[in-house]
Parts: sequence; C-alpha cells; structure tokens
Amino acid sequence: MTNESLPPEFSNALDELWNHCVGMIARGVDYPHYVNAVNVLYGRHDVLRWPVALAVARSVWRQTPQPTLNYALPSLPATERNAACPCGSGQKYKKCCLMLEHDLPMGQINFLPTLLEHLPRRRWSELAGSRIAPDMVAHAAMELATGNFTREACALLEPWFVADADFHAGREALFDTLLDAYGQLQRPRKKAQLLARAIKVGDRRLRSAALQRQASIASDSDDYAGAWQYFAEAQRSDPQSPSLSHLEVTLLMSEGRHAEARERARFWAHRLAAMRDPELEHLVAFMRNIVTHGEQAMEQMALDNQPDLRELAQLLQTAPAIASVYTLEPSGEQAGPLEPTRAMAKALQGWEQLAGSNSHSPVFGGEGADIAQWLPELRRQPQLWNAFEVLDTIVAAIDEVGMGIFTANLARSVLDRAERLLREVLRANRAEGKRLEWGWLQNRPALNLIGQRVAIDAGQAPDAAQVARLEWLVCELNPSDNQGFRHALVRAYLHTGRVADALALTECYPDDFAAMQYNRALALFAAGQSDMAIGALGDAVAAYPKPAAWLLKANPKPPRQDGWGIAVGGDEEAWIYRQETLALWQQLDAMSWLQQSVRALGKKR
Repeated sequence: MTNESLPPEFSNALDELWNHCVGMIARGVDYPHYVNAVNVLYGRHDVLRWPVALAVARSVWRQTPQPTLNYALPSLPATERNAACPCGSGQKYKKCCLMLEHDLPMGQINFLPTLLEHLPRRRWSELAGSRIAPDMVAHAAMELATGNFTREACALLEPWFVADADFHAGREALFDTLLDAYGQLQRPRKKAQLLARAIKVGDRRLRSAALQRQASIASDSDDYAGAWQYFAEAQRSDPQSPSLSHLEVTLLMSEGRHAEARERARFWAHRLAAMRDPELEHLVAFMRNIVTHGEQAMEQMALDNQPDLRELAQLLQTAPAIASVYTLEPSGEQAGPLEPTRAMAKALQGWEQLAGSNSHSPVFGGEGADIAQWLPELRRQPQLWNAFEVLDTIVAAIDEVGMGIFTANLARSVLDRAERLLREVLRANRAEGKRLEWGWLQNRPALNLIGQRVAIDAGQAPDAAQVARLEWLVCELNPSDNQGFRHALVRAYLHTGRVADALALTECYPDDFAAMQYNRALALFAAGQSDMAIGALGDAVAAYPKPAAWLLKANPKPPRQDGWGIAVGGDEEAWIYRQETLALWQQLDAMSWLQQSVRALGKKR
C-alpha cells in the first residue's frame, strides 16, 4: 500500500505525524521523550489511533539520520514476537502491533529531505563526511532538484567535494547528481570545473565516471572524435566499469553505426551476464534489447526516461490527418501572410496562454516552455497538430530535452509533419511556387520549421530529397534567405555534381559574406574556369583572408570563443567554414590549387 492509496484524511494525518517526528529528531530529542510526545499528541487522535501513531513514530525513528549520532541511522532493540507489545496494550507483540508495523506504507522512505527542512541551512554541511549513507544524500538532492529546488540541491552537495580526497568512487552518486544540478541551473563553468577536478585528482573509478560524462557531452555536441577519445581514457582508467557498455553502444548508435552497436551489445550482454551480478540484470536486458531491436530500443529507452516525451510521441502517432487551417491571399509572386482560420485562432489563444507566444523569433524559432504545461492542451485539442505555431514550440521543447539522436528522431517526425502541412496549405490556397515572405511575422514559424528540417540533415552527404528541400526553401519560399541556407545549397549542388546550378546560385548573391565568395571560387574551379576561379579567389582572400588560412592549416585546434558571437571575418567564422567545407574542397581536389593560388596571390601583393 502506498501513501497515495490511503484515504486523504489518514494520509494528511500521517504526513503531519512524521513531519512532527522528524522535527523532534532534528532538535535532538531522545527516544523516551520522543515516544512520550507522540503519546501526548496522538493518544486520542481522531484519525490516527495510538497503536498506529506509535508504529509510524518507530518507523520514522529508525529511518531518519540522527544529528546526535553524526547522522547515522539509530537502532531500536528488536521486539520479540512473544514479548509485550510496545504500545502498552498488554498483548503479545505478534498479536498486536507486529502486523501493523509490517503493513504500514512506510517502505524505504527517505526522511532526509524532511530533516533538511527542519535544519538551518548552515548545518547542511555537517552531512559531508558524516556517517550518513551517501546514496541517501544523493536521493534527497534529486528530490530537491525535481521539486524546483535545484540551488538547494547544490548547497547540499557542494560541501562533499572540497578536498582532493573527497573525489572517490564512494561519492559517485553525489558527483553525478551535482553535475546534473549544475546542468539544470545552466552553470557550465562549474560543471566543467567539477569534471576537470575529478579527472585530475579522482580515484580510478570516479575518474572513469567523469571521463564517461565528458564523452557524453562531446557526443551531444556531435564531436564524436572527442567522445571516443574520452571513452578510451575512461576504459583505461577503469576497464571493469559496467557503464562503459552503455556508453559505447550509445556512441555507436548516435553515430549511426547501428550494425556495430548491435555486435558490441552482443559482446557486452555476454560479458555482463557472466558476472552474475543481480544489479546488472537491467543492463544485460538492455544490451539484449539492442541486439534484437537496435535503434528502436534506444529510442524507447529515451522516451521511457521522459514520460512527457513518451506521451508526446504517442499523441503524434494518433494526430489528425494533415489539413489546411490557414488562409493565404496570393498576389503576383507572393503568397502573403499565413492567417489561421477563426476556429484555429481561437484554439491558439488557449495554447499561447499555456505555452507562451514565443514562436515568432526572427532567427531561433519558438521556445519550448515546459512540456508538462501544454501537453494537456494538446491532448484536449488534437487539431493543434495542424498549427505551425504549435509544431514550432514542440520542436523547441524536444531540442531542450536533448538526448541526441533519440529525441532527434522524434523532432524529425514533427518536422516532417510540418513540411507536409505547409505543402498542403500552399496547395489548398493555390499558392504553390510562390514566395512565403519572411517579412510577415505570421510566416516565420512555418519557415523556421522547414529550416530546422533542412538543418537536421546537416553533416550528411546530401541526397536528392535533401537537395530538393533546400531548393524549395531557398529558391522558392524564401529567396532573400534570411535564414542563411544558401551556403548549404551551394555545397549540396557541388557534392552532387550540379556545378552549373552552384554557379548560378552564387551569382544570385553578389558581394555576399565569406562563405559564398569562397564557394563561388570553388564552383568556378570545379567548372574548369581556372582564370575566373583565381579571380574570384583573389576577391575572397582580399575581403576575407582567414578562411583560406584555416583551410590550409593541418589539424588546427578550434579558436577560442570570445562570448560575443561570431565576428564577420573573424577566426570563428573561418573555423566554421573549414568544418563545413573542407571535405568538399578535398573531394573536388581543390586543396593543392588553393595552396598554390594563395601563395601566388601573396607574391603579387
């Protein structure tokens, strides 16, 4: 029986009792006075009768860390079955309160969060290094963070990591929880400092745990080379760490190396099962699930850890058919602004009260808010699945959750729906082939969604469908390209051998930024127009010298970010261009030409 299944009046009385009991423990009341106080308060209670109150009080006493015992759990003398019952009824314990204590819904309740409410904040640091079980502290910190008291969770955990000697495997649960808390509070510097210190001074197990966390962070940033380097270091630090299995398979899945992931999962399932450790059974089951179901198993795990996302995915599967709930007034080459129908406008009013009206950001799209805030509205009004403003917010919320490729697949499904929806709206309004002008704020959620659908395929070799989608966005919907996808389209044309199309597109944007100018030189080189290519390259190097320098560097490290954004003509802009196009320059055998041409241009100066 759980506390939630009890009658409300009994549950409230129970909460009041154990709060009072923990308060007495915080004040250092000894056991005889503790029992006497409970008797005075609850001997004639209307809801909690004395035997029940005593049984609850005894359980709270046994399960609450005692400040007077350096936060150890106290012990009570065991009551023999045939001894007199502690409640004073005169009956034997086995015939009185034994079953009552056994059946109470106390379970393994952690009373530390309640104890912390009664202790002054300045005393929380007493727990560090005390006799309390670290797992109990980690659980209490997680409860605080879940209840929007993340700063309090940090205040509870930070005293546990002061000296170098504090960084050991016995505090791994505390370490992981503190890292998560820093993440919730968006304190990347503190998180990075804690990880760096654990890697530097931690014992082999905690060091491995920190390196594994760094590998996950690198993977989330698509830095798979860095992720595998951290993985190798973690493996060297603690080769027997079972969590390496989960990390390795997750990294392989995130990279799209599904066949390798299944093979490694098969290996790990066999190895972990041979350890015959009951605590590893869930990990063995997970590995076997990967062997059988592959990527689907990873996606299901991600959704299982996020109940709101799981429900969101279920709602998407049962969403109504695509239908146009917008009107357009096409004129000439323009489609006009997207205006929701009266019914949809009314539905969106209720939506925006819950999710906020943040879907018209000129660059970044919507803000996700808290999924739990607007999920009931989406459940109540499924027609909202045909609203661009809603889809924009949903994708932003999924992105905020993170979890890499596994939530990316859910985001991709929502974005695919957005693309189908926009095509249907344009068809229904006879606006196919017309511009959906960025200048109309009403159009930006739809354009943001198509842009995100394009971006989700970034880094992959473009196929025909991806190129067609880019063309639709850049050449048809938004030729002014306020979203900056023209560079990606030029690269896609060159990747797929459509050199003439690449050249034609560069001519549409004369005097553009560095990326377009260098891409024009590359396109001219690919077209065999060497004289014009050298001229275009000379213009690009004269206006923006750094991309050429970064392209020609051997294994450079990323430039340091200044925190003020990407400066036009700066090192970070040049680095990004290198990351995006180096493989293309190499594919087109243009690197030697670039090196020779840059050297020749330098001599002319």
